Amino acid sequence: QPPRRYTRRSGLPPPLRSLVPTAARLLLAFAVAGSACAGARAGPAPDAEAVREATRPDSPGRYHSAQAYAHYLRALQAEQEGDFRASAEELAQALAHDPQSAELRLSLAEALARLAQLPRAESEARRAVEADPSGATAAEAHLLLGKIAALDRRRDQAMRELEAAIRLQKAVGAGKAGDEAQVDPEPWRALADLQLEAGDEPGAARTLEDLASVAPGEGAGFREMGRYYLEKRDVERAEKYLRKAVENDRRDVEAWRRLAQLEESRQRTELARQAWEALLRAEPDDGEALLQLGKLSLGSGDLSAARAWFGQLVRGARDEGGARLSVALAWLDAHRADEALAVAVEGLKAAPSDVRLHYVRGLALQERKRWAEAAAAFAMVRPEDADLYPAARLSLAYALSHVGRYDEALGILDQALEARPREVRLVTMKAWVLDRAGRPAQSVAMLERAIADRQGDPRGGEGEGDLYEALASSLDRAGRGAEAIAILKKAAAVRPRDETLRYALGVAYEKAGDREAAVGTMQELLSLNPDHADALNFVGYSLAERGVRLGEAEKMVGRALQLRPGNGYFMDSLGWVYFQKGDVARAVALLEKADAVSGGDPTILEHLGDAYRRAGRPADAEKSWRRALKALQQGADAERPTQQAALERKIREVSPEIRPAKR
Repeated sequence: QPPRRYTRRSGLPPPLRSLVPTAARLLLAFAVAGSACAGARAGPAPDAEAVREATRPDSPGRYHSAQAYAHYLRALQAEQEGDFRASAEELAQALAHDPQSAELRLSLAEALARLAQLPRAESEARRAVEADPSGATAAEAHLLLGKIAALDRRRDQAMRELEAAIRLQKAVGAGKAGDEAQVDPEPWRALADLQLEAGDEPGAARTLEDLASVAPGEGAGFREMGRYYLEKRDVERAEKYLRKAVENDRRDVEAWRRLAQLEESRQRTELARQAWEALLRAEPDDGEALLQLGKLSLGSGDLSAARAWFGQLVRGARDEGGARLSVALAWLDAHRADEALAVAVEGLKAAPSDVRLHYVRGLALQERKRWAEAAAAFAMVRPEDADLYPAARLSLAYALSHVGRYDEALGILDQALEARPREVRLVTMKAWVLDRAGRPAQSVAMLERAIADRQGDPRGGEGEGDLYEALASSLDRAGRGAEAIAILKKAAAVRPRDETLRYALGVAYEKAGDREAAVGTMQELLSLNPDHADALNFVGYSLAERGVRLGEAEKMVGRALQLRPGNGYFMDSLGWVYFQKGDVARAVALLEKADAVSGGDPTILEHLGDAYRRAGRPADAEKSWRRALKALQQGADAERPTQQAALERKIREVSPEIRPAKR
C-alpha cells in the first residue's frame, strides 16, 4: 500500500533524497498505469486495493487521486536524476489532482527554491501554512519561509518565521509519544545562526539550550557555534561551546575533533589527549585520532604508547601504505629516523612497489645522512606519481649533491624546471647545488635572471623573498657580502613588510660581521611580527653569545621554542643561555636533547662539549668535539676553518685532563 502521507523533507536547498526503495519504484509503475486514462503512459494494471485504501473518505491524510501520487513519485525520480525543473513540474501536476494537500504544496515550494524561484517558493510555502496551519507541515513551511527571508536579508521576518516553526514543532511533538515526538532541530539551529550573525551570542545560546531541553542529546548546534567562533579566532568562546556540544552528545565525533585540535593549537596537550581519547570511544577506528594520540605520546617522550597508537592505526587502516606514511612522517617530525625507517621497511615487505613508502624511507635515510641510499629510494618515485614526484626530485637532487654527484643533481633539477620554470623551490635548490659545487657565480647569475623575470609580472611577488634570500647567500659565498647587503636593503625598501627579505638582511649583516646591524634588523622584524620564531631565536642567541641580558635572551628563545617545540637549533640556543647563566646541569640536558634532534650539527656538538667540560666530564667533552670536527670535515660546513681550528685547540687542551702524564 502507498504511505499515508507524502514523503518530504525541508531544506533550502534540501539534500537529494535517498534512492526510492524498490517497492516504491514498483508502486510508481502501478500509479503511472492508473493514470493512463488521463493521458499518461500505458502500463500494467494498477493495484486496485491500494488505490481504494488511499482514496477512502475516512483515510487520514488521504490522497484525492492515484494520479497525484503518480506525479509525486515521478517528481522524486526526477530529483534523484538531478532534473529539478522536471521535479517541480511533476509536483505542480500532482497539486492539480490534490490541491488541498499542504504536503504537496510544501514539496513544490522546496522544488522552486532549489530552482532559485524564491518569490514563487515563498508563495507556495504560505499556501502550505494556510492548508495546515497547526500541523507538522506548517512547521516545515515556516522553516522554509525563514530561510527564504534570511537569503533575502529580511532578518527580523526570518526570525519570526523560525520562531513560529519552533512553536509548532513543540506543539506537534507534545501530543505524540516515542519516536513520533522527536523534533527537527533545524529551526533552532537556523535561528541560532541568525542570532549569531546579529551579534546576539546570549540569544543564540538560549535558543540552543531550548533545543537541548526538547531534544536531549542534541549538541550539534553548540558545535556549530564553536565552529563559528573558531573562524572568528575567538578560542575562548569556541572552547566554551564545543564543550557544551560534547556535554549534550558524548558521541559527537566532530565536536570532539574540533575541541582536540583547538587544545593542541593552545599547546594544552593533556586536554587535547583527553578529547582525542573521547573521540575514539565514539569512533574506535578514527585514523586522525590514533595518529594525533601517537604524536602527543611522542611529544611527552612515551615511545611505548606512541608505538601502540601507531600500531593500532596501521592495523585498522583501509590504506595501510597511507597509514604507514603518516606514521613514518610523525616519527621523522620527532627526529626518530630509525623508527621511521623501520615503519617504511616493514611496509615495503608487503607492498614493495608502494612509492610513498620508498619516499619516506628516503627521508629517513637522509636524516641519518646515508645519502647514497636515500638517493636510490627517492629515484623510485616516477613522474606518474604526480603527488610525490616534485618533492622527490628536490630530495633526490639534495641527496646526490651530498655525495658529490653535482651534475646528476643539476640535470634532475633542470628537467624539473622545464616542466615548472617558475617553481621557486626548484630554482633555490639549483642555486644551492651550484654553490656546493663551487660555482657561486653561476648561481648568482641564475637567481638574478629569476628575479628579473618576475619584475612587473603580476604573479611575481610570490616567493620573491626566497629568491633574494638565496641570492644573498650565493653572493656571500662568492665573496660579495657587501653587494648582498645592498641588494637586500633595496628590495626590503620596496617591500618593507616582507618578513623573508628582512630576515635575510639580518643574516647578511651577521655574516658580514656587523652584529649590531643584524640584531637591529631582527628587532625591526619582530616589530612587524612579534612571533617570528627565527628572529626571536636570532636575537636571543646573539645576547647569549655576548653573555648580556640573559633573562631577556631566555624569554625570547623560550618563546621561539613554544612556537616550534621540536626545533633542535632553538634548543641549542636555550641550552647556551643556561650555560652562560651558569646552570650547567640544565644546559647539558637541553644540549643533549638538541644533539639528538639535530643529528650531529657541529655548533650544537661544540656547545655540548663545552658544557660537558664545565660539568667535569672531559672525556665526554672530547667525544663531542671530535664528532663536531668530523661533521665539519665531511659536511656542508667544511668551509668554516675558524670553527675547525677552535675545536682542534679544545681537544688538545682537554687531553691532559683525560690522560694524565705518566710519572
